[in-house]
Amino acid sequence: MNSKSKKFAGIQAYVTQAAAAQNAQAALEAANDKLAADQATLATLETELATAQADSNTPPDTITDLENQITALNDTISTTDAQAITDAQAAADNAPAPTNESLDAALADMANKPVDADVTAWAKDTLAGKIDAQAAATATTTTP
Repeated sequence: MNSKSKKFAGIQAYVTQAAAAQNAQAALEAANDKLAADQATLATLETELATAQADSNTPPDTITDLENQITALNDTISTTDAQAITDAQAAADNAPAPTNESLDAALADMANKPVDADVTAWAKDTLAGKIDAQAAATATTTTP
């Protein structure tokens, strides 16, 4: 999608906007998935702690270790995970997916005539691979 044609600029903008929206949504989903995983781990740790506390043979160090893990994970959930979701939601809000109307306008500009719903549907289908490729090329990766 490297055409220098001014008539192609609208299509390029559509693909760029769609890829950015796709990446922003993926980041939001990843942040929510991380929160869910941390909450599941927290539930497991809390169950382990309750079991350890109910067993009179459990060494005090084991209980302290579990309590420390729970505290640390609660801190992660309330700060790191919460901030990641807030940031990802803001990015998603600032990168809305393009509309059919914007694609229609770009296609009409390129064709110098109005386009119908069939042309728009065909273009969306045709551009889907380009959008995915651009999203993959521009995606940022982070290690949790």
